[in-house]
This record gives sequence, C-alpha cells and structure tokens, in this order.
Amino acid sequence: MIITVKAARVNKGLSQQEVANQMGLSLRAYQRKENGEVRIYADEIVALGRLFGIPVQNFFESQCRKKTRNTA
Repeated sequence: MIITVKAARVNKGLSQQEVANQMGLSLRAYQRKENGEVRIYADEIVALGRLFGIPVQNFFESQCRKKTRNTA
C-alpha cells in the first residue's frame, strides 16, 4: 500500500511541528519536504518510517516498470 508522508503523519496523530522536532528540522523545512517542494533523502525516509511505525516500502511504488527499448 502506497501512502504519502502527510497521510502517514496524520494517521499517527502527529503535527508537522512534532515531526520536524523529531527530525531535527525547522517547521518550514519539514513542510517543504512533506509538500514535495524539496527532496526527502533516503535516511529521512527511514527515520519517518520508524517515527510513523510503517515500512519504508509504503512510501514507494513497488511495481516494476517495463524496460524501455534501446533505440541506439
């Protein structure tokens, strides 16, 4: 099941400020990550998974994509 960071946070009952504090980020920095304005790095996804109590795989699409045909 794919879940957004925001949905995972809301499901856990945490505010953006609480998550920002746990992550060592300013509120605005966390908001920008949650809203997709800036990149969330792999180590941050791992920390968020632990904080929200969900597997990190839930943040990613797990289907394999078809290999594109080599046109060269």
